[in-house]
Amino acid sequence: MIKLNLLPKNLRRRVEPGWWRLAAVAVVLAVLGTVAFLHLSTLSRVQALENQRDQLQVEVDVLRPFIAEQNRLNQQQRELEQLLAVRNQLRERFVPWSDNLALVINQIPREGRRFGVALRSIGTKVLTPQEVQSNVQNGLYDGKPVNVEFNLQGEAIGQNALIRFVEAFETSPRFGINFQSASLDQQRQLYTFGATIGLVRPTSQTTSNTSGGENSGSPSR
Repeated sequence: MIKLNLLPKNLRRRVEPGWWRLAAVAVVLAVLGTVAFLHLSTLSRVQALENQRDQLQVEVDVLRPFIAEQNRLNQQQRELEQLLAVRNQLRERFVPWSDNLALVINQIPREGRRFGVALRSIGTKVLTPQEVQSNVQNGLYDGKPVNVEFNLQGEAIGQNALIRFVEAFETSPRFGINFQSASLDQQRQLYTFGATIGLVRPTSQTTSNTSGGENSGSPSR
């Protein structure tokens, strides 16, 4: 049977081709597929991160006692380092006064079996690095870097004994002397004198702080 459409063209029903519908459906399906893929990928990634978090939490729980022990050991190490620092400071400031005094006395020349000089008083002082440098620059103690001073007051049995006393400390590489004064006691025929003896101590024993004390002694003549 032949069908005729007698309506005007502007009133006729337009019949569009069906390919665009297929294209629209394909686009929608592609978008939905992409969204689904991204969603599943995100869920998979989140699940993997959660599994990793749980695994790390298990490892942390297992290592927690070891971490606490390590922290305790680190704290103990810091405390020991502080104690060692204090000990090193004390060692640096320590001055072996008895040994140093023995060095000074043994340096005094003897007249036969006895000392030619008797010490009436001894004052001690440890010099700071600044004082040591200043003394060297000023040529004190013949430029020797002495870091311990002994302020001596004493008596000599004669002029020769006094000269030998000064020479003994002048010629020693470990000592220097700053001779201050001497006078003859006419009544006792003894020379009274004052002098400062400088001792060069090893660098490892040099102190950076000034300290001192007063000692007195008088070896038998």
